[in-house]
Amino acid sequence: MKSCCFNLKFLPLIIAVLCSPVCITVSQAHDVDLSGNHPQVRESGTPSGDSYRNASDGESRAGLPHDSPIGGMDGRIISGIVAQSSRDSSKKSSETEKVWKGEELSLLAIGLGVGDVDGDGKNDIVVADPSNIYVHRFNAGQMSLMTEYNSGNLEIKSIDVAKIRKQGPARIYVSAQNRGSIASFVLEYRGGSLTPVAQDFPYFLRVINYPTRGPILLGQRKGMSRMYEGPVFNIEDKGNELVQGDRFGVPLKIPIFGFTIGDFEGQRKPLIAAYDREDHLRIYEPSGKRLYVSKSYYGGSDIILRWVGPEISKDTEKDLSVDTAYVRPRLMSLDTNKDSRYEILAISHSSKTMRMLSRTKMLEEGRIKGLVWTGDALEEKWATPKVQGMITDFTIDTLPGMEGPRLITLERKKTDWLAFLRSRSQVRAYDLQSLISDGISGSSKESEE
Repeated sequence: MKSCCFNLKFLPLIIAVLCSPVCITVSQAHDVDLSGNHPQVRESGTPSGDSYRNASDGESRAGLPHDSPIGGMDGRIISGIVAQSSRDSSKKSSETEKVWKGEELSLLAIGLGVGDVDGDGKNDIVVADPSNIYVHRFNAGQMSLMTEYNSGNLEIKSIDVAKIRKQGPARIYVSAQNRGSIASFVLEYRGGSLTPVAQDFPYFLRVINYPTRGPILLGQRKGMSRMYEGPVFNIEDKGNELVQGDRFGVPLKIPIFGFTIGDFEGQRKPLIAAYDREDHLRIYEPSGKRLYVSKSYYGGSDIILRWVGPEISKDTEKDLSVDTAYVRPRLMSLDTNKDSRYEILAISHSSKTMRMLSRTKMLEEGRIKGLVWTGDALEEKWATPKVQGMITDFTIDTLPGMEGPRLITLERKKTDWLAFLRSRSQVRAYDLQSLISDGISGSSKESEE
């Protein structure tokens, strides 16, 4: 523990945190231990600069044409951003048009996804807590529960909603653990309910949106000595099973959670942005060369990945705590201005414990920031307003009845790991163009010390 040479006004808070339970067993409500249409996945090599420059040869594996899809949406959506910007530049949107707030949900939300789950041509909102997946229809500005799925003894760690296959509706890809083992699964909406179509897959799963290819499914195994160890692989969805493909071209130091790829300099060459374990944001070249580490904090999570089951002895848990690994939250890249220069969309939080306690950060005042890489540093261009709690997940997509793309966030307003139903969560949808316009005018940005 760090030295106690700090202001005594923090002493009650530290005592309260240290005396609170840190690890809850599965028997106590399965807690998490405090912790479209695009081509089917094809072979992917290292995202080198040459593969970007050779985009005109018709190969799809790493090209970056100016009309590339973003955020899992097709080219019509990105064109809509630009068109809407020119049409509405002189029009003042009302507050209700800028941000939509859903009703509070009595659950401990950990994951969010948006997609056409039921195949009716309209996007649905999917929310996950540590034991359940909830699918909501969105109609007339209201979320209504359509169906839900209980994961039984599995602890849900993250979700993604994407249409990876040409056939059928969007599927829900779930990273889950059975005690210390990875047991990820895939859900599809059939006959009015969610049906598992692939189960017990021993890889953490994550969908990222790659320039020119849209959403692609990735996977990574748990290591022997470190949670994030070994390469990230392409994962192919074969319909009723998932199959490991070729290695995905990111350095071994980049884990599957919390990274994104984009042309951040507008020079038709890829760079990688990633959260690190201390909640800083790093910029890498595809070779693994580190270009930058932020001084500010980004990301942050309280979802721990288990090494073993909750029934282990305290001594064993103490030995394993040296490599406590969290699910690093989502990071996205987006060409908001269609100028071939991708922005980085990152989560930002403050911490009640000033991040002095690695396992209990007590994150709050969450927001999403739009960042530009200048070649030397990250510059904030726009940001969502601060919310009271922590933002656990976000995405960019369209919602029925709302014009233009929306930045959709999942906020945990109140966290109670002992009783999930006492927690409070909320979905919000921001008008993306309004956020960008407010950023240009300087009204959405905050000064950083």
